[in-house]
Amino acid sequence: MKSSLEPAFSARRVQIFTALLGSLFVVLIMRLYVLQVVRGDEYQQKSQDNFVQERRVAHARGLIFDQAGRVLVDNRPSHDVTVTVAFLPDSARTLGQLLAPLGLSRPELLAIDREVLALVETDEIVVVADDLGPEDCASVEERRARFDIRGADVETEATPCRVLLRPREFPSRSSVFRRLRDLVGLPPADMKVRVDTALQRASGLGKFKPTALLEDVGYVVYARIEQAIALGELPGVDVVHTQTRRYRNDGRAAHLLGYLNEISPDELRKQEDSLAAGTLSDDTPRYALGDLIGRRGVEGSYERMLRGKDGIDRVVVDAKGRDKGGSWAGQLLGDARLTPPVPGHSLVLALDDDLQATAEDAFGGVAGSVIAMEVDTGYVLALASFPTFDPNVVAGPWAREIKRALDVDKNRPWTNKAVQEHYAPGSTFKAITAAAGLREREITETSSRACPGYFRLGRNTWRCFNREGHGAIALVKALQYSCDSYFYSLGYDLGPDRLSSTARLFSFGSRTGIDIGGESPGIMPDRAYYLRRFGAYTPGLVVNNAIGQGDVTVTPLQLAVAYAAIANGGKVMKPQVVRQVVDAQGNVVLDHAPVQVADLGLPAHDLALLKEALAHVTEPGGTASSLLRRNDRYADMSAWLRESGLNIVGKTGTAQVVQLSKKVKHVRAEDVAYEQRDHAWFVGFAPEDVPEIVVVTMTEHGGFGGSTSGPVTAEVLRTWFTKVRGHGRYTELPPLEPARRRPAASAVVAGARGTTEESAPAPHGPEHDDGDGAEPDVTLPPDGPSAAPPATPAGAPTPAEVVP
Repeated sequence: MKSSLEPAFSARRVQIFTALLGSLFVVLIMRLYVLQVVRGDEYQQKSQDNFVQERRVAHARGLIFDQAGRVLVDNRPSHDVTVTVAFLPDSARTLGQLLAPLGLSRPELLAIDREVLALVETDEIVVVADDLGPEDCASVEERRARFDIRGADVETEATPCRVLLRPREFPSRSSVFRRLRDLVGLPPADMKVRVDTALQRASGLGKFKPTALLEDVGYVVYARIEQAIALGELPGVDVVHTQTRRYRNDGRAAHLLGYLNEISPDELRKQEDSLAAGTLSDDTPRYALGDLIGRRGVEGSYERMLRGKDGIDRVVVDAKGRDKGGSWAGQLLGDARLTPPVPGHSLVLALDDDLQATAEDAFGGVAGSVIAMEVDTGYVLALASFPTFDPNVVAGPWAREIKRALDVDKNRPWTNKAVQEHYAPGSTFKAITAAAGLREREITETSSRACPGYFRLGRNTWRCFNREGHGAIALVKALQYSCDSYFYSLGYDLGPDRLSSTARLFSFGSRTGIDIGGESPGIMPDRAYYLRRFGAYTPGLVVNNAIGQGDVTVTPLQLAVAYAAIANGGKVMKPQVVRQVVDAQGNVVLDHAPVQVADLGLPAHDLALLKEALAHVTEPGGTASSLLRRNDRYADMSAWLRESGLNIVGKTGTAQVVQLSKKVKHVRAEDVAYEQRDHAWFVGFAPEDVPEIVVVTMTEHGGFGGSTSGPVTAEVLRTWFTKVRGHGRYTELPPLEPARRRPAASAVVAGARGTTEESAPAPHGPEHDDGDGAEPDVTLPPDGPSAAPPATPAGAPTPAEVVP
């Protein structure tokens, strides 16, 4: 039986519970009112007092060494200025905090804000109010002190009281950036560009992360900024310790090394797309806006290995972004405070710095390139391109202006001329035509061809540079004297396909696979090339190609690979710039062994014959004979050649730029406008018996190869034998035996394809054109398919390629 008191008791409990709940609700409402209205600004400030911020700790990018262990590229300590947009002062909000006791409307506050911002660049004073009572002034002063507002003065002792603002110091984005600009010394326009860029980067959640504003400020500027931050003059601004890439020796080997610059928004979008698609591999570096990335050279090709991984330093900052010290971070975060950075791997190059310095110092032209390579391994010992640039500067504070100047330079300093540019090889290609003739059995050691001073095909006549002719001439002297008629005839007999087939074995017409980007394949035409491009082929085209004119184009690197194959017994080697990749502890991560990509398939006897023929080029009567008697800046080199007895095995080349009249037998380079001068080649290797190194020099508009490019190649070889050989990785090379200059080429008895060579006349004068400028006299052929050669097909190369 239930008691009659139970319903009454239950009702009372409900009433008590309801009353308590109502009381709690009233207290909560009052508390929220105090928090959000009465003391809202104060508690909002306190809520931001302890803020954890992640700051990036820059990784150490891998170093780059030469073959002897000398540092070519390293990192130096530097200071970058960052801005955290969320911590930049909001002038309108600060005005609201300061002037709240005055009861100003929002439009009134915004009007004052606009006036303050308009006067940031001046020393003027803004009078907010000049008729305040003591209580209002005291309230404003209390808030100024509580919120630590700079640039505001409250004249509490004046009657009536005044509130004054100094726009140059009052907290605003504009005043912070103006103060920073003054400390750094940047022009207003430059500072505006950097500020706008930083603000764009910091959109969305990025405003809570430090964003790069100024890179690599000097130590004096760094000290000024640190002092200003300590005084509270630069809220939201910080200075981070980082590293700046340093290219030693004024940026020597710039095209081979490359440089760094900022990753582009397009590249970042591609990264985000790959991440979203799940196609980004684990070993692919991750980048953020403002990160630097390797461009060109080994910096670009080996970006994944050179780049490490940034660390993270978690710090506690106050509402203005000021670091509250390590003890705070330690208490709040413990061991999670620091994630250490991971350094990148370092590169050991095949390049030798002494050899590189000689290549750059010896080059006397305006534009061109020099490349040196080990003949047996393909390791690139030096690579210079002209004009060059300083990678320290193109990634520095004035990068935009410098890049604009480089972009408009007609000599194309951005282009790596040794790898990316391709030219007509001129007479240097005659050795390849000779190899094709030997391979296809069109010539032998003893066979000769008649040179009456021209080669005639139908009604067309191609002139030899020696208009009087060389007479009956065989291979050795044909290369020594660079007889055009010999190679016109041989090229015609070979035809485009057989010539192209052998040339492609040497690497012409395809990329060599060197481990720096942007390589050009050049052009090595066969019959199909002409049919595909012009719809027709004429026999005269291969006549030009056979002497390295016409449509054949090669890179200096390809020429080095080709002559290395002649020197090393027929092995076509892949050129390589990097020998090893090592980690921060010195462990070898990657070791690049020599790579053979093809074999010429020529008998040893034929290769020896080619070497013998090329060995006479630097002897009396040869096209590079002047190397032994220079009395200019290369006089020491000539003396060394004479004293050492070392014979350079090689070939000159003169690639024609403009067509000369058939009546002109010879013209001096200095008498021709620079842009119309021929390009000058010289390729040489040494020693003759057991070659070690091949050097190619290409001088744009240099005139004759023997006089312009030859001395540069010889200087590089001299440095190899006097400074590099026996040092670094080459300490175990056997001593070089004393050399004796070989006797002059002897007369050769004709074989089955020609007449007897009695004594081919030497070229006229001590220094002469090597024949690449020799041109045919072209007459219009008769109509009909039997004409040889017919007119150049429509759309074909200019007549200069049929008339070199």
